[in-house]
Amino acid sequence: MSGAPRLRVGVDATALVARPTGVGNYIARLLEPMVLAHPEAEFVLFSNDAVSFPALPNVRFRSSSPKRRGPYWQNTHLRAMLAEERPNVFWAANGLLPVWRPQCMASVVTVHDLVYKFAPETLPFVSLWGRRIGQRMAVAAADKLVYVSQATADDARAAYGRAADAIIPPLADNSFKRPAASAVTAMCQRLGLPEHYLLTLGTLEPRKNIVALVDAYLNRREAGAALPLLVIAGGKGWLDSDIAARLERGEALGFVRRLGYVDLADLPALYAGCDAFLMPSLYEGFGMPLLEGQLCGAPVIHGPHASMREAAGGLGVTTLTNVAGIEDVLDALTAGTLALACRLRSDIVNDPGLSSSKLWSLISEAASSRGHRPS
Repeated sequence: MSGAPRLRVGVDATALVARPTGVGNYIARLLEPMVLAHPEAEFVLFSNDAVSFPALPNVRFRSSSPKRRGPYWQNTHLRAMLAEERPNVFWAANGLLPVWRPQCMASVVTVHDLVYKFAPETLPFVSLWGRRIGQRMAVAAADKLVYVSQATADDARAAYGRAADAIIPPLADNSFKRPAASAVTAMCQRLGLPEHYLLTLGTLEPRKNIVALVDAYLNRREAGAALPLLVIAGGKGWLDSDIAARLERGEALGFVRRLGYVDLADLPALYAGCDAFLMPSLYEGFGMPLLEGQLCGAPVIHGPHASMREAAGGLGVTTLTNVAGIEDVLDALTAGTLALACRLRSDIVNDPGLSSSKLWSLISEAASSRGHRPS
């Protein structure tokens, strides 16, 4: 109906930065097709910094200053901006809501993981307690609740006593596909990589278990195992002094190569060129690099949590997360007895239209439950 008020959708866009990681990629790959599919709605992207997102006609940006982070930002600057803008529905895309918010505003909350429960030692103090308290409150308050994997939904139902309204896994960018051999060769030449290498990728923080991986790898190399170079890709994280020390030692020995943050344009060839992709994380809510690697033809080795088995479609090799367990896998890799396999691209559901439509349905239902009818 032409006279109906325009539905206004607020979004927590703090993860939409120039160099996005997992949560930022998750949001962007759902949000852009949803915005394009619904020009009748207005989307207000709230952040604590500049937002990296296309300047589309039905999108507005609200950023606060000075920069604050996490629960403090959500309960001060975001709270004030929500009071001014009064969106009909707010997508809490990072799993947290302000304690005080407009009463008439509906909410859709996406929970990415329960890292504070399964790997609390990997979080800084403020993040740990912000998640431990704030995420439970957000789940309880949400009009609609989204989890990123069935494993996370199962874990969260046990922790919070509330089932998912939908499971919407992360989407891989369309560029993740097996590239031509010439593209892999060109990438290796540009980055100075050999023909054979092992790869791990992720923000350099304790949950990724880089210390145990590097210790196990260096133990086997120093014992004479014929393992290829270990390549570490990912930006600087937190609580990372032990990680930095291990990487410096590995680089000094010539066994490890650190790339830092790798741009999207180089990732498909980087995945495709590796002998195996390793992600021995202590815990993941999903494990998006496993899916990206498989789309590019890389066999994957991952930690034991059900979320990573789900992300790999049951075709990854599971490793224990301690040094001895990773050494066993590396020994089997060296001996050629590891059962490496990779899913076919056709077996992977990666449809942004389908996923964004599912999210839009939840947003519309949440808004309607508070009396806001999408036009």
